[in-house]
Amino acid sequence: MRLPTMVMRNLKRRKLASILTGLSVSLGVGLFATVGALRDASEQGFNRSASVCDMLVGAKGSGLQLTLNALYHMGQSQGNVPYALYEETADTPGVLWSVPLAVGDSFRGKRIVGVTSNLFSDVRLGGAESTETLAFAEGGPFEYSRADFAEIKEELAAHEAEEVAHGHEHEHDHEAHLASMFKAVVGADVALDTGLKVGSHFTPSHGVEGVGGGDGHKEAETEVVGVLEPTGTPLDRAILIPIGAYYVIDGHEATEDMVEGGTRDPRGLSAVMLSTKAGFYRTGIFRKLNDRLDAQAVYPSQEVRKLFAIIGQGDLVLRLITALIVVVALVGVMVAIYNTMGARRREFATLRALGARRRTILGLVTGESAVIALLGGVVGLLFAGALIYAVTDQVHAATGVRVSVTPGLPELQLLIAVTLAGAVAGLIPALSAYRTEAAHYLSSNI
Repeated sequence: MRLPTMVMRNLKRRKLASILTGLSVSLGVGLFATVGALRDASEQGFNRSASVCDMLVGAKGSGLQLTLNALYHMGQSQGNVPYALYEETADTPGVLWSVPLAVGDSFRGKRIVGVTSNLFSDVRLGGAESTETLAFAEGGPFEYSRADFAEIKEELAAHEAEEVAHGHEHEHDHEAHLASMFKAVVGADVALDTGLKVGSHFTPSHGVEGVGGGDGHKEAETEVVGVLEPTGTPLDRAILIPIGAYYVIDGHEATEDMVEGGTRDPRGLSAVMLSTKAGFYRTGIFRKLNDRLDAQAVYPSQEVRKLFAIIGQGDLVLRLITALIVVVALVGVMVAIYNTMGARRREFATLRALGARRRTILGLVTGESAVIALLGGVVGLLFAGALIYAVTDQVHAATGVRVSVTPGLPELQLLIAVTLAGAVAGLIPALSAYRTEAAHYLSSNI
């Protein structure tokens, strides 16, 4: 009889003990794999999102907060930068493209972000070297260029001056002109969660955490003109509108305590996304922007690395705990098999009498331990996959990053390591079986 057949037969004879010890291994492996997979997948997803642009410009403060707010639509904006900074930066040698951002409104909890339409043509998912562009599942982009943005800024300034001089006699015509800007492109998750599609209309609500849909800015009823294909980035849960439309919504106008050029500049920008030439140009732009008193530049990829360096300490503790659970489970496998050695002495003696070599007995016991660890590892990875699948929607809703449940090389390496560790754990009972003397245990005196 072949050794693998003997191993499986012996495990079936002790089915309950094998299942229980295997489950203990699966619990440890499942927890270890879940922690590792969530961490690695989240880091990859965050890095993919950070590669949308290579530099962000925003108000002085935390670079991480700027990155999370501008790219991941999390937290609050730490202030505005002057519009003039955007114009100046866009014309700087070495800047390949720039997209201004304005945030502050939402629809049913989905953030509304004002942008120029070159976002749809210039952004490369996966980095500047990638050819993966934003694609549309339905409809298409709105048209709103940098020149259009500059024009509405001038128009708003002239309109405010005219109101001061002549009252509101031309207000109706002005608002009719502005209404033509209220178009939107929605991310894949927004379309799924809210039911918005091409031709749908919605009204924004003030505040980034707003949940309203009917009691918003009535004057800013917006038509959906496009729905993006899923990107696996926070763009999936954003509503993109022409940035000029953002400034004409009620509640966004200037007040007496708002100073032009300050962090509460009513005509300022929440952030500016930049793609720059690598090397000398990028370094020079970065330094020049950080020398200013009213703005800072950050590399999103570096800020994401800082984020994972912070959470990495807690992640390390969790992985150590789950690794200890795996070790304890493997010790349990060893103890379970060792406790059967006394009852199996006669079995081993019979095999020796039938011509089995000592190394065959050694392989039989270590094989049983390895198979228990292997099966426990497989079940543990299935358990990890189910657990990750159960929480992936929550992770995506909180961060905009999609976590994959597809196993990869790390999971295969973990399974191999657990199987080998199981074989090693079986060595102690295997050595006990190895020393079995056939003559002694088959003697009539026993």
